[in-house]
Amino acid sequence: MPAPSSTWASRSLLTGLAGAAILVPVEALALQPLSGDLLWVSASLLLGLGLAIALLLLAAEWVVAALRRRGGDRRGLATAGIRAAASLLALVPVAANLFEGAFAATLPGASIAPYVLPTAGFLALAIALAFAGRWLELAPHGQSEHPPTLIATVAKRRRIAGVALLGLTGAVELANRGLFRSEYPDIHTFLIVVACVCAGLGLRLLVAPPELPARAPGRGSYALLALSALLAVNLGLCLQRGLQSAESRLAIATRGNHARMLVRVARGLGDGDGDGFAALLGGPDCDDDDPAIHPDARELVGNDVDENCDGYVAREDLAAAASQAEEAREEQVGAWIEGDEVQAIRARLGDAPILLLTVDALRGDVLEDTPQNRGDFPHLFELLDGSTTFTRAFSPAAGTDLSVSSLITGRVDPFQVVDLTLPEALAARGYRGYAVLPSEVLRYVGKTLITRGFADVHRLINDLHERDVGSYTTSHRTTELGLKYLDAHFGGEHKEAPFLLWLHYFDVHEHHEVKESDRHLQALVGDAGLEPGKAPKYRAMVGLVDRAIGEVITALKERGLWGKTIVVFASDHGESLGEDPRLPDNHGRVLYNALVHIPLAIRLPGVEPRRSDAPVTLVDVLPTLLSLRAGPAAATPSQLDGDTLLPHLLPGAPEALRAATRPLILNESDQHGVILWPYKLLVRGEENITELFDLSRDFGERDNLAAEHPEKVGELRQLYQAAPAVNLDRTTKGRRLRERAAKRPAPAE
Repeated sequence: MPAPSSTWASRSLLTGLAGAAILVPVEALALQPLSGDLLWVSASLLLGLGLAIALLLLAAEWVVAALRRRGGDRRGLATAGIRAAASLLALVPVAANLFEGAFAATLPGASIAPYVLPTAGFLALAIALAFAGRWLELAPHGQSEHPPTLIATVAKRRRIAGVALLGLTGAVELANRGLFRSEYPDIHTFLIVVACVCAGLGLRLLVAPPELPARAPGRGSYALLALSALLAVNLGLCLQRGLQSAESRLAIATRGNHARMLVRVARGLGDGDGDGFAALLGGPDCDDDDPAIHPDARELVGNDVDENCDGYVAREDLAAAASQAEEAREEQVGAWIEGDEVQAIRARLGDAPILLLTVDALRGDVLEDTPQNRGDFPHLFELLDGSTTFTRAFSPAAGTDLSVSSLITGRVDPFQVVDLTLPEALAARGYRGYAVLPSEVLRYVGKTLITRGFADVHRLINDLHERDVGSYTTSHRTTELGLKYLDAHFGGEHKEAPFLLWLHYFDVHEHHEVKESDRHLQALVGDAGLEPGKAPKYRAMVGLVDRAIGEVITALKERGLWGKTIVVFASDHGESLGEDPRLPDNHGRVLYNALVHIPLAIRLPGVEPRRSDAPVTLVDVLPTLLSLRAGPAAATPSQLDGDTLLPHLLPGAPEALRAATRPLILNESDQHGVILWPYKLLVRGEENITELFDLSRDFGERDNLAAEHPEKVGELRQLYQAAPAVNLDRTTKGRRLRERAAKRPAPAE
């Protein structure tokens, strides 16, 4: 097969390498402060991508040369199709994964998009290249056969197209780095390729003449081939020796964009045993030939094998010891609960109404006891001042699906088959349940599980104008619906009937979407408006929730219910306000305290309020509420993972019960962890990043102690692996399976 000219080979290589070279300093700026390792890895991966693009371009030109020798038109549609075919290597995998996301799967045509998008993209590119070939290139003849005016016209067109492509490169870069930075990794990777190709082609059009005469290889061509070989060797060395330090890996994972995506691709391609992990670029797989050894493998005690690659060989079953200690503590708590003092409180509370107030995406630090917070959120602090407030409360996840499901089931893994939920257990004891839940929560948490046991659930539409976009506030409506239901079902002759009322406030979650023209927001902030930045608008949303909950408190007082009602106030997770590069755009994915430290308060009528520093979790809410009242054993879900918080709520509990510590399990899509106070372990398995923090002196999680305390890391990992495994699959398929598992089990015969 005849090869294209050396000019085409040189320009193919230059197109790929020059396009990648433009992106290297841009990524270096994002990685500041820049170390030698970060620069080496980011530059090597980008230039490696440029080399791969160059080879694809060269392969396409090789086929085009053969077609031309057989009489084909170098500027025809068939030739353009050959050149566009390489795009399918990127379009097919991107389209296959793009519509698996929770929101993307709801879009029209999502089911056929994996087939339509690559086809449409390929055809559009082929047509564009065919047009560009006729508009930007001369016919394949010598320069002497074309008039000078035509050559000048084509040269001008190429300059215009080159500038346009470089402008497009800038636009793609801005979009890639500024939009959904923590989401859609396949799209981000695809955009890197697009930017590299556009930059390379733009430069090529600006500097190359319109005609391409065949020439014999010159020194420049040989030098370029030698450079390409050198870059290939360098890439191989980089894959083996790059990112050996935890600091470099964390910098890539939190500050990088192009490097982070390309590291992900390289490790995926380099996974030798198919276990989902690789050893390349400081990857976590310590044996890439054995699929049974990887970071997610369960550590077996006493076999002298490091199954989970954490550098710690388990010789003592710490999880079994912790389980035995927890069982002993549960027996002590049970004996204490059966005492006369606690029984008297339980009898007094009896069938007390229960009000569950949850605020989506409310950070724990927003309700720290400061003069400013008290002034901005007076009604919430009125509630906190009358409750037992848990200052060290944590959500089991940074996303609503797992956290709310855990709250309602008392399970670390609420996505298994669950026998009973909180409203079902209370319904068995004579309670009538009512909930006001936003449509977005029902859509993504799953309607089946969190509505089981409620007599009525109002689906509050929070995204009327555009699906999943909350452009208006709903706190006032949530309160209005809750009070309306109480008046309809628990007024008059039914006023003594026990009820469970769950109001889930969503405005804080929508702080980045609610329009500033919203009338409730305008009424709150007044003519002064909002200061720029995320935090002021976020706090304004908390202010709206504060007002709405204040209306609930006032209404219950007016109806004579406030002094009788048990109130649970909590958030499902925190929120990123752009203060830390380790955090995503909003929430989810990772488990730093800004995302999982939450407010949690429980108000028991007639019980003295207090502050508790005990580390607790949302998983504890269900067993706490059930332990407040006696009832049939059948109404208590089995195998709860949470602990009752009664020793922290009621007076007279032995100090040993309050001081006991236990592991709190955390799970997210990119990170998992465990808290055993004061230590918190966080692990990003795929990126080989392990972090250990002493929260008693470093609640902001800045001083990573993992390298100093490898045994503590190993011990905490063992405790995490002994907990129920959570399959946090947020794709459409995963949510369908979750809904199927959430159906109430058939009663045993």
